[in-house]
Amino acid sequence: MLARIRLLLRPTSWPIVAAMLTLMALGVFGVRAAEQADPSLSGKPLRQAVYVAVSLLAFFIATTVHYKRIGRASYPLFAVNLALLVLVLQLAPIRHSHRWINLKLFQVQPSELAKLTYILALAWYLRYRRNYRRLVGLIPPFVLTLIPAGLILIEPDLGTTLLLIPTLFFMLFMAGAKIKHLLAIAAVAAALMFFPVPQSLSDLGGAEAAGSAPLAYWRGAIGGKEYVVRAAPLLFMYPRQVGRIRGWLSQSGAVTAGDEAYQLRRSKMILGAGGLGGNDHLEQMNFWFWKLPDDHTDFIYSVIGGQWGFLGCVGVMLLYLVIFVCGVEIASLTHDPFGRLLVIGVLAMLFSQIFINVGMTMGVMPITGMTLPLVSYGGSSMVVNAVALGLLVNVGGHRPILLGRRPFEYRQRHKHPPDYERMLGGSQTA
Repeated sequence: MLARIRLLLRPTSWPIVAAMLTLMALGVFGVRAAEQADPSLSGKPLRQAVYVAVSLLAFFIATTVHYKRIGRASYPLFAVNLALLVLVLQLAPIRHSHRWINLKLFQVQPSELAKLTYILALAWYLRYRRNYRRLVGLIPPFVLTLIPAGLILIEPDLGTTLLLIPTLFFMLFMAGAKIKHLLAIAAVAAALMFFPVPQSLSDLGGAEAAGSAPLAYWRGAIGGKEYVVRAAPLLFMYPRQVGRIRGWLSQSGAVTAGDEAYQLRRSKMILGAGGLGGNDHLEQMNFWFWKLPDDHTDFIYSVIGGQWGFLGCVGVMLLYLVIFVCGVEIASLTHDPFGRLLVIGVLAMLFSQIFINVGMTMGVMPITGMTLPLVSYGGSSMVVNAVALGLLVNVGGHRPILLGRRPFEYRQRHKHPPDYERMLGGSQTA
């Protein structure tokens, strides 16, 4: 027990713990503010407090078990998670998507668990391999990524799918993959993302066909039949997802009560109404909170901005910055390949999630249904993020003694150390 306490009091550990607890507390207060504005959220703050307690227990367990023991079980954990992703697709949809497994007392979201098991499996695969230094060697890591990404995309959960790709690139880069290979793959992916594909306007459906012009490269008649030329990914998206992108592109247009940019406009209004230090007159804000769907989950950052203003938003970002700075220090001081890759993966996942969530609340990115780590309402997301931070602290507390060459060094600048011959008893001279 004393060893665990000493671990949590390390210079790279206690700031992470303090920042995590503060973010969790802000989340509870934020959900409470949303409840005051929307009576249908009654009881949510209490449930959020329960999620915090469970997450803290999970965090402590994650710091107790040596991270290498968890790494040895990474492949079985990843396989079980893939089975859950397949299982959830067979269950009845909840809120128009197959994301949750209803266990009566609580719901489990396999896509949230997949973020962590994926990082563990990828870090375990990359820890001592060098074949990803070649372009063909990048195929297995991408296959390892595309399998869960495809299953999550079918749910549909575009937001979580988007997290896996930057996490993969960050981990491959830190493991030693060549930049030119990663840039080439990114260029091909970008070309495929914007590749024009013709589609009959009659195949889009009424509402989609009426509003497809902003997302079309070209629209016109060919042989008496109307066609649109659109980016290839739009052909595989659900109409609701396409509508979110269209709403993001037209967010500065005329305001209508039921248009696709409605949620985004309300979010920006609340952020602006918070001012510098927040709006003390909550009853004047209730109207806007009530008009903002998912204010306690995906748009909790808007609630914080309305309650505590610009300073509150900056404070949240500074707390995340504390976690990142300590995480980078842990990665730089850890010479174990698996431990370093695990830390990099966790940091990449958190950074991507924060960037997407804050970006969509401010109108910088389309709405993708992304939660804010440790702050948004929800049990699965909070537990997974708490375990991820627990692994961060775990790696920081187990730094192995380096007896050989540093990991990820693929070339030796010198055939022998400068003092190699002196150690042998002197060099021979002519």
